[in-house]
Amino acid sequence: MIARVAANAENGINGKKSLLTGSYQRWIADGLLLLISLIWGSTFAIAKEVLASVDSVALIGMRFLVASVIATLIVAPRIGKVDRKAVRAGVIIGLILFSGYVFQTIGLEYTTASKCGFITGLSVVLVPVFSALLLRRSPDTASVIGVVFATIGLALLSLDFSEAVTIQIGDFLSLLGAIAFGFQIVTVGKFAPMYDVHILVLIQLWTVAIAALGVVGLRTFVLGHTLLFSPSGLDIALIGFLGVFATALTLFVQNFAQKFADPTHVAIIFATEPVFAGLFGWWLLGETLAGIQLTGAALIIVGMLIAEICC
Repeated sequence: MIARVAANAENGINGKKSLLTGSYQRWIADGLLLLISLIWGSTFAIAKEVLASVDSVALIGMRFLVASVIATLIVAPRIGKVDRKAVRAGVIIGLILFSGYVFQTIGLEYTTASKCGFITGLSVVLVPVFSALLLRRSPDTASVIGVVFATIGLALLSLDFSEAVTIQIGDFLSLLGAIAFGFQIVTVGKFAPMYDVHILVLIQLWTVAIAALGVVGLRTFVLGHTLLFSPSGLDIALIGFLGVFATALTLFVQNFAQKFADPTHVAIIFATEPVFAGLFGWWLLGETLAGIQLTGAALIIVGMLIAEICC
């Protein structure tokens, strides 16, 4: 009787494991990545509120410091078994992620928000190129079609075609940010399957936090810049949300999901971020989307579905 119960239990466990293999792994991973994109989409409206009273780089530092402390409490039992190679990989990814945030933030000061958003979104095009060069993974036909649809959708959703087409220094800095974010997706795709995700994320978070706060200190105490920092109680709460949910949680989920998802698929899914940003802007800030922007959002979703269903 005991043997039969044990056998049934084992069969049940094996049945559950089978659900997480093959295509199920990819669908679950991609669903988690879509959740990340939704959370990140909400941060535009939230950050817009906080940036009225907090310096942009200081916000990055505080956001990642909160995330680092939370992650340290969660990962504490594993810290004693740290792999030096995992630490090195985490620092590399963290510095790439930090450079992406810095280039994007500074670039936004010298170009329009719409152009910065579009250029940053071009990481969806860069990721398959980086993936082919660094990981020797060539995208399949469905992924290429998905990238094309997502890129056209990004242009329609983000760009203001009534503006004169001029190249500004902010555009170049935004492009450097897009390159950095593209590299971040590819490097996570390379290292996440190799090391303990918990340690990998913890090192990334502390790397960005220390780098951002170091820049704030340099600007304030060495260069003598005046730091905008007068957060309200609501701002502190919003920074907490950004740190816990939009940074710590999302990085843990991204690094876990990329054990099973191809970097190009990840980039296409992340292209939905401005779609969610538009929805949250409409809901929280009363912003409106024109017909051309709705068309762009639809094309991004079509591109994602093509990459998901046809591969």
